[in-house]
Amino acid sequence: MSSSEGVYELLFELSNEHRHWMLLLLQKKAMRITDIVKEMNLNNPEIRRHISRLRYIGLIQRDVEGYYHLTPYGETSLLLFQEFEFLSLNSEYFKTHSPSNIPIRFVKRIGELGKTIKIENTIDFFRYTERLFRESKEHLWFLVDQFPMNSLLTIVETLNRGVKLRIIEPRERVLNPDLDAMSSEETQALNRTRSTPLVEQRMLDEVSVILFLSEDRAVLAFPTSDGKYDYTGFATTQGSALDWCRELFQYYWWEAQQRTTAPIIQVKRGHIPRGLEPSNKIILIGQERPEIDVQAVQDAVDNYDEVVLRGTFNFGTVSVLITNSVVIRGEGRETDVPTTTIYKKGWSFPFTEWDCIFKIDGEGADVTLENIQFTDFNHTCIWGVQCNNLNIKNNRITLMTGYGRGMRYAAFGDVVIGICVRPEHGVFKGGVSIKGNHIDFARGGAFGGFLTRGGLEEDPEYRPDLFNHEYYMGFGIALLQTSGNVSIENNIIRNINARGIAVTGNPPSANVRIRHNTIISDLYGSYPFSSPEAGAGILAQSAWGFPSPGFNVEIEENTIKLDRLNYCGIIALGPVMDREGAGKLKGGIIRKNRIQLKEGYEGIHVRKCDDFEVIDNTISGKVYYGIRVSGRKKPGELDLSALNNLVKDNDMRDLTVKWPDEYSDSHSDGRIFAVTPRGSATSHVWLDSNSKGNVVKLSKGETFIDEGEDNRISFS
Repeated sequence: MSSSEGVYELLFELSNEHRHWMLLLLQKKAMRITDIVKEMNLNNPEIRRHISRLRYIGLIQRDVEGYYHLTPYGETSLLLFQEFEFLSLNSEYFKTHSPSNIPIRFVKRIGELGKTIKIENTIDFFRYTERLFRESKEHLWFLVDQFPMNSLLTIVETLNRGVKLRIIEPRERVLNPDLDAMSSEETQALNRTRSTPLVEQRMLDEVSVILFLSEDRAVLAFPTSDGKYDYTGFATTQGSALDWCRELFQYYWWEAQQRTTAPIIQVKRGHIPRGLEPSNKIILIGQERPEIDVQAVQDAVDNYDEVVLRGTFNFGTVSVLITNSVVIRGEGRETDVPTTTIYKKGWSFPFTEWDCIFKIDGEGADVTLENIQFTDFNHTCIWGVQCNNLNIKNNRITLMTGYGRGMRYAAFGDVVIGICVRPEHGVFKGGVSIKGNHIDFARGGAFGGFLTRGGLEEDPEYRPDLFNHEYYMGFGIALLQTSGNVSIENNIIRNINARGIAVTGNPPSANVRIRHNTIISDLYGSYPFSSPEAGAGILAQSAWGFPSPGFNVEIEENTIKLDRLNYCGIIALGPVMDREGAGKLKGGIIRKNRIQLKEGYEGIHVRKCDDFEVIDNTISGKVYYGIRVSGRKKPGELDLSALNNLVKDNDMRDLTVKWPDEYSDSHSDGRIFAVTPRGSATSHVWLDSNSKGNVVKLSKGETFIDEGEDNRISFS
């Protein structure tokens, strides 16, 4: 027998429809002759004759119980025969269409496409692809000779659902869109497909098949004999056919090259073998085009676990909303400054809407923002509304000047905030960590950030008209109504003229730690009320604007250096109202802070608080009061006296207490300045008339004013 005779013999036996049918029956289960007779509706002699031929060639065998089985040779022959079945069933199609240019290993398995639907005209082809687009949920893969412009808006709808696209096109596109003939909606949609990180684009020298593939559907077309496409072919939802299509696409994907103009790069953690999916991490390259950058970042944070930003991004006037767990990280750092930059531009002044660059509003989400430089924005840079854990670290938030960058906020004028945690409804239920950030609202120096009024600003009585936009009110970090653990550590906050760090209105479950921050300002204190505390390095307040019962706060080892008028170093403040539900701050700690005020008002002020420890702080410079303990008590109102606070071991050796002057005398009302028959009085420590049971230990030579009840003053 020649080497080919066995092939002819096999094909001869399989070419008989009865024997082929018999093999297919035995492929499902072993059967006796009587069972086969019933299934095939043939007489017994005919069945025996066919069985004899199949046994002779070795395709089947009989066991001791009389059951016939396929041999491994028979099973394999049937498996390979499906290729001929598929070709013969679609012979008319393959008379004019060729699969020969795809890899030979896929041609040899073409029978896996047996469970497909034949698409015989172009209209049906596009109908099947449209359905595939609309029903895709996770991914959508194209291998095409030209981008399907007729489905452009449908494709954008899939992007809006978070579907990730992979597109392989010829290196030289067959068709470039006529941009002049496109509507603005179509142009915007096309830009979206070219810029979003949800779309990865690669290119081949030549496309040998058209393939559209989702997680559960595929549409396939082979080229005609002359290498063109008439958009007829096959559609499937079946497992083996889908697997064949998926493997074919992945083969070409790894053979294709990245389009160099794409603004995104997919990154894989470690070594990823061919054919496996990459990890859920994306790198975005900034284009400094707001019509591209902001949508690309929005798509990335919506659909990836880790988003790495490279270069410079212009968000225009649009914010990015973060609703899912995600890490957003800038790539690169030089001389301790992030090399990734984000900025916004284009709004009108004055601005009346709450605005930001990033808004975090995802219940249960864990969000990290790190190593990004923000150089221009309006009102707020980062705004936390709700999430499980918010981690903001090692970012740089700077403005040439805060003037013209605020939101008009009623009587408070134009408010500018670097990092703000402020829920829109209820409380912020998660934990907050703000560490290692650099915030500066007057990076432009004397021409960018300082208030100059021909020397008028040197008058402590002077207040800029904030409501009419004469100046702005800046907050470095502001947290309101946070209910979990809050850690604000190792931040550098420069030139913030209202509050360097402010934590306000948190519920009793909040545990706030403010440690190792450096707060420096060369701007005049700016706050809308006539108080020498117009600026403060750190403020902790129990209730402002709404009743809150107070929370735990620890303010330790911070460095505060404020070189202009109308500043206080640290303020711990009870409620500004006596409504039901309002309460004091109690049991807090102000310890080991270093405070220097060049022309300040007071070093530390504990007002309407109980059981605070103010110990081991260093206060230097020039002030009216080094440490002040005060309260408020009016008939019929909540008793907001300052009770049982401890003040000891504070170093005020390098502190100069200002003598009473015209300004202090004109405000000696017992609240802002102590009252004497001659006018005002100043001292190292002042306990006002609403203080009671406080313990103060002074060093020799330090002065005090005690107007309260049962306070205990001693000297070391």
